[in-house]
Amino acid sequence: MKYILVINYGSDAERKRIDYAVERWSGRIKAAKPRGTVLIVEASEEVNAFLEDLHSRLEVDERSKDEKIQVYKAEIVRPRVEVRRKDISYETREDAASVEKFARYLISKLGGSYEYSAGPFKVYAAYTKKGHAKIGVSIKGNEKTKIRIFVEGYGEVVDFIAKRIDEEFRIFLGGV
Repeated sequence: MKYILVINYGSDAERKRIDYAVERWSGRIKAAKPRGTVLIVEASEEVNAFLEDLHSRLEVDERSKDEKIQVYKAEIVRPRVEVRRKDISYETREDAASVEKFARYLISKLGGSYEYSAGPFKVYAAYTKKGHAKIGVSIKGNEKTKIRIFVEGYGEVVDFIAKRIDEEFRIFLGGV
C-alpha cells in the first residue's frame, strides 16, 4: 500500500532529521521524496479542469504526462502512534543542590537543553540519533532527597535515554 505523508517541519534541523529517518528506513520501506510540488486538492468535478489547466502550464507531451503529474486518491489515516513515557525515581541522602548540579550535567551530556517548568518539574528537550524526547526532572530535599524523572517521546528514544539516565544516576548515587 502507498501512503502520502505530509510532514510539516519548522526548521532546517527538523527537515534534516526527517531525511535521516528516511535514509535509516530505506532498507525496510520504499520511500521517495517527489521532486516538485505536492498538493492536497479537495474538489469533485473541478479536479479534471484543474489538471487540464496544470498540464497546459507544463512542458508535457503525450508520453510524459503520467510522469509529470501523478494523481492519487487520498484519505486521512490516523495511525495509532502514542507517546511513550518512562518514570524513574530515587531517594538519597545526598543534598538536593548536589543532585541538581549532577542532573544538569547529565542532561547536558545527553544533549538536552532547558525548555520550561511545569509544576515541580524542569522540562528539557533532548535530540539524539534515536529521536527527540522530553525529560522532566523534579528534585526535592529535606532529610532525604527525592528525585523524580520522566522521559517522554516516540519510539526507542524513550528506553535509550531512560536507560542512560538510570545508569548514570545509579553510579552517582553509589549503586542505588
